[in-house]
Amino acid sequence: MLMKKLLWLVVLMILPAVVDARSFLVNKKTSKGAPVVETGKATGYYIWIDEQGLHLRWTAAAKPKLFTGRIDLDRPIKTLTRVGTQNGGWAKSHGPRIVLFSSTVRKNQLDGVDIVLTGGRRVQLALDIDGQPPEAAQVYLGEKGQNPRSIPILLSL
Repeated sequence: MLMKKLLWLVVLMILPAVVDARSFLVNKKTSKGAPVVETGKATGYYIWIDEQGLHLRWTAAAKPKLFTGRIDLDRPIKTLTRVGTQNGGWAKSHGPRIVLFSSTVRKNQLDGVDIVLTGGRRVQLALDIDGQPPEAAQVYLGEKGQNPRSIPILLSL
């Protein structure tokens, strides 16, 4: 179990170096406001920004799914709050500007993180579902739940 966690940690730490150049830039308008999160209906990530910070939720449609990721911020994190702690897993800051997370979610469960930022202009998200990047159709941005054109995502704040 410890080896599996260490492997994920290493993968999550080196992933941004590989994906940074090909991140899809999402403007502030697209990611603004909370989407309708329908637990158990679709497997995927819901991402939005509001006056309280950055919010990320994930849910699974049928069988259990492992959600992992790395969030890189250009300014220090003020607070990191885990949502859905009943699912197990973890979310931790790794230094002042990086958040790592891992959580297995079953049907009709919801998990996620809320991050209060101290300013900032951009946030990069490297996300996985069962060890693979999600399809763009599995990522819902902002109040309208729009899908990005590609993964990984670089959000403008």
